[in-house]
Amino acid sequence: MARILCICLLLLASGAGAAGLREPAPLEAWGPIGEIPTMLAPGFINTGLLTRDVALSPDGRELFFSQATTGYGLACILVTRHENGAWTPPEVASFSGLPGVQDLEPAFHPDGRRLFFFSSRPRRAEGPAAQDIWMVERKQDGWGPPRNLGAPVNTADAEFFPSLTQDGTLYFCRRPADGRRHDIWRSRLVGGEYQEPEKLPTTVNSGTSQFNACISADGRRLIVPVAGHPENRGGVDYWLCRRQDDDSWSGPFNLGPLVNDAAGGSWSPALSPDGRYFFFMSSRRLGPAPAWPRSWSDLQAGLRNPGSGGSQIWVMRADFLATLPRPEEDWPRPAAEPAVQAGSAGDKLWAATPGRWFGNEEPGPQPAIFAPGQVSTGLQERDLLISPDGSLLVHGLMDQGLVCNLVSRWDGQAWSEPRTAPWHTDPDFACFEPTFSADGGTVLFLSNRAAPGQEQGRGWSNQNIFRSRRLVDGSWSPAEALPAPVTSDAAEYYPSLAADGTLYFSREDSTGQAALWSAEPLGEGYAPPQRLPDAVNCGPNVYNGFVSPDESLIIACVAGHPENLGPADYWVSFRTASGAWGPARNLGPAINGEDTRASSAWLDRYGRFLFFSSTRKTAPEPGDGQRLTRSDLHRAHWEPGHGSSDIWWVDAAVLDRLR
Repeated sequence: MARILCICLLLLASGAGAAGLREPAPLEAWGPIGEIPTMLAPGFINTGLLTRDVALSPDGRELFFSQATTGYGLACILVTRHENGAWTPPEVASFSGLPGVQDLEPAFHPDGRRLFFFSSRPRRAEGPAAQDIWMVERKQDGWGPPRNLGAPVNTADAEFFPSLTQDGTLYFCRRPADGRRHDIWRSRLVGGEYQEPEKLPTTVNSGTSQFNACISADGRRLIVPVAGHPENRGGVDYWLCRRQDDDSWSGPFNLGPLVNDAAGGSWSPALSPDGRYFFFMSSRRLGPAPAWPRSWSDLQAGLRNPGSGGSQIWVMRADFLATLPRPEEDWPRPAAEPAVQAGSAGDKLWAATPGRWFGNEEPGPQPAIFAPGQVSTGLQERDLLISPDGSLLVHGLMDQGLVCNLVSRWDGQAWSEPRTAPWHTDPDFACFEPTFSADGGTVLFLSNRAAPGQEQGRGWSNQNIFRSRRLVDGSWSPAEALPAPVTSDAAEYYPSLAADGTLYFSREDSTGQAALWSAEPLGEGYAPPQRLPDAVNCGPNVYNGFVSPDESLIIACVAGHPENLGPADYWVSFRTASGAWGPARNLGPAINGEDTRASSAWLDRYGRFLFFSSTRKTAPEPGDGQRLTRSDLHRAHWEPGHGSSDIWWVDAAVLDRLR
């Protein structure tokens, strides 16, 4: 009897007893993980911030992940640890959280002693920002100082998303400095040194662009987010490639409808070290889509919480990877999940502020955020304009998969709570970049709906200008695409109307580069469009041009110009006395900046104020020697001025000085 009791005690102590007596896997402390994807720890890891990039330690008790504010204004790597049967509150990792630096994409070496990650930090203390792969080593008291991986892995190009096999082979993504295409590369570790990287074959690099590939520890499975594959379900799908004994690759195999449901946000896969779990980033929703139209208060509450269309981390068992390819009818069907509301957005209600400018003091020569907390809220906002009669204020919102216009009405005292635009009747399509006719009776806007004769594509495959007319009862007519020759097989967007009805807009060429065009009104449509002269189209990519009603000036967004202060700057062209367009001029450091990207501008009807969108930061960050905390990330998630696209305004005299 004593011998039997001893054996039983040993079995219990070793975990070899009944399954119900084993210690649960630490990862399943947040709930069971099965064959249907579930959100990972909503309210704990996924909190409404942009959340991605899982790195689980080999013992399963340390989990690193990334979180970022809208537009990646702030981006840090966080860690939580399984201690005493529970996970510790996530905190910014000791090697991350530098103000002004983006840290993302942690990846463990299978030995657990080294952690690789992407960072935009300078290679040298006083050097410029870079886009490189870095590494930290575990010490007795924590992690050592970050070390740039250096050549030959890091180059003048952008290198990111490291993933490692058991023998240290490094898989990563590289984007050339002069191109848009991303490809997957591999560097072998020989004698403790990384060798010259090799680009993987077209079986892996199978689309127009692919990035952020995750390799299994044994080097046999590679999961690749691919854009432009003809069999994609969405704009980007996850695909599986298998490495054979002769180092060739088979596949790719689509990961199927449970993972690739066309929701978007599909660019960060991960496997647990033991291969049991598959993590992936997705912007899919929890629960049914919200009712339409939507109010400002509803949007503020919904868009800041997990499961409302923002990119979050999802998890499922990885067994299905062995069954690919798999017939569509063989996949299980997920049950509907309840919506998750984690956070404190529910009490964020609209408060009407008397005055045309929401009680804001009118700006001078230095720009200021417009209507902070009401129009500029920390979400991605741009494209502000007021109808010619002054009764409607419209601004654009592009966040967590929703692309819409919000409309406020002037009651003589204050602006009403914004609601999605009455001409935007189908939330499955985008409604953005509006402009009014001179009489306010017609609105033109961008939509990703197909025009008559076009095949409806995914995402932004279709970019067409639509119009709606105000009816006698004040409602708006069903939107229709502008007729040819404005609408074509190219992408057309950002309409702007002069007082005489002349249409200015952006049109892309086959490489995706844009230029500004104009078309004069002709009957119910427009005459053949004309490309504006090089004085206006002054760079390789000129887009989103605003024309003043009298056509005396055009403010355009220009990318790729050698005199730019940032990645895309605002430039202005003035009409000369002869009627020709004068050479474009940069609006200068008051408007443009090193870390800002131009996207839309508008002058009020009296020419007093220039409104423009900007990602410039105004919110204070930690001082020297201090690092960002998770509280800093959440505060930035709720406020403007932290690097998301906000709407700014400035005295329009800044333009007069450039004439």
